[in-house]
Amino acid sequence: MRVACALTVLWAVVLGCRSDPIRDRPISFSAWRREQMLDYVRNHYRIEQDSLEMLPVMVVAHYTAMDSFDVSFEYMNREEMETGRSLLRKAGNANIAVHFLVDKDGSIFRLMPENQIGRHTIGLNRHAVGIENVGLDANSLTMAQVEANAYIVRRLAKKFPIRYLIGHSEYRRFENTPLWDEIDPKYRTEKYDPGEWFMAALRARVADLNLALEYNRSEIPDRLHYTVTKAAERGTFSGVALVIDNGSVVLRAAWGKNPETGKPLSPEDRFYFASAAKPVTALAVGRLVATGKIAYGTLVAQYFPELRHLLQGVRVEHLLSHSSGLADYYGAGLPEPGFTNADAMKRIAEQKKPLFAPGSRFHYANSNYLLLAELVVKISGKTFEDFVRQEILQRAGMRNAIFLTEPSLSPVVAAKEQRGGIYRYPYRTVGPGGLAGSADDLAALDLAVMDGKLLSAQDLSTMLKPQQRTQKQFGSYGLGWYIDPNRGIFGHDGRFHCYRSVNWLYPKKRQAIVLLANQCIELDPLVHSLDRVLNGLEAVRR
Repeated sequence: MRVACALTVLWAVVLGCRSDPIRDRPISFSAWRREQMLDYVRNHYRIEQDSLEMLPVMVVAHYTAMDSFDVSFEYMNREEMETGRSLLRKAGNANIAVHFLVDKDGSIFRLMPENQIGRHTIGLNRHAVGIENVGLDANSLTMAQVEANAYIVRRLAKKFPIRYLIGHSEYRRFENTPLWDEIDPKYRTEKYDPGEWFMAALRARVADLNLALEYNRSEIPDRLHYTVTKAAERGTFSGVALVIDNGSVVLRAAWGKNPETGKPLSPEDRFYFASAAKPVTALAVGRLVATGKIAYGTLVAQYFPELRHLLQGVRVEHLLSHSSGLADYYGAGLPEPGFTNADAMKRIAEQKKPLFAPGSRFHYANSNYLLLAELVVKISGKTFEDFVRQEILQRAGMRNAIFLTEPSLSPVVAAKEQRGGIYRYPYRTVGPGGLAGSADDLAALDLAVMDGKLLSAQDLSTMLKPQQRTQKQFGSYGLGWYIDPNRGIFGHDGRFHCYRSVNWLYPKKRQAIVLLANQCIELDPLVHSLDRVLNGLEAVRR
């Protein structure tokens, strides 16, 4: 014990005399090794990326199982996995790569950047910094190494959102958590390093950092923010992102600028929702159904005599599920600014005959939702805007949501077109779209839907029964929502010129993802990445 205390004091003195005891001694990391690591990420995590950059949220302590610093360093400096380690070799050719190597006297060597993925812990490499301690086994490790590890952990915690500290032997505690990336259920190894006494001593020295051994979701907000920030840096996102986990907002931030004013975007900004407004129209119809004023099976031709040639056999449910046989009124070309529902009705009437028998196919058409808006007017006796405000927006607490039927209303963020121009939505139709608001508004809608404030659980389940197969990621369309029946996820996206929106709900976990963008980008990859942060391998596309 006296020897251990003396070593601790000695290491503290050394630390006090040196501004930074960490020395850089990079291991070889050629283009070949980098590509092999990217292959490892692709094959074992099912993630496509062009960089090994990561956000560290965990530190994993190891021992080298070698009693010499030089031997340990030379082993890790080797780029290719040795043939003798058959299980590891089968998983990939890139050799073990860790971030720090600590000699028995406490000397610290940084072998690779802390925010670069290394191969040192199955399943956790994309989130963990590894510290290798020179030693044949737990008994050969020293207190100087404990102190050095504590220094590294503290330094990392100042630089990154480190939330967890584990020994290599404890890595399987994180299976079935969002941090676990390994898709091969058979790829596991039994580990004993660095030993119980070492981890107890290390944890005691950094106890004030409150780093966890068990998973607790504390890293989720930082990982969400990092994920969107990287998308913005790549030029694949400009807008507002809001994420709800377990009913609470865990991310609410903006990236990019309003191209019209040059000012940074704000989470409070209004965006045009585009077709992400269709569920609002569907919910308005659902309110009429719930109060017995109409039924999903109601034939709609009786309300539109001028369209009888198109609506024979068409029911409310066919309009809601895009299976009516109506063509999209935009098929005739983009109309002039100021285009209204009345103008759209004239275009719809020009269709000679249905595209197919009602209910036989899925064909996404804005015409369906324009008719639904007109149906709401006929059944309720109110304007569509007034009915939706009273029955949906106010009930849900969507305080900033506005209809774009009046140009004098509060401003909406302009979109940046691909050639650099500025675009504002110019039409005055409602039902298929025509609604703008903030990410807070869609989040309020999502919580109201999940909490039963708009429809009962039974009525909502009716809307979420798959009606038609689609080519979308969700796979099916219900009554106003795209649906993944396997996971119980539903939502809707919106695309009009360079306005983009996504509203994604997972009631089982009270989760929601809202993305509002003002540039021509594909949002599905970002939604999937955020889903991975929240739900780990559950979100992996099979």
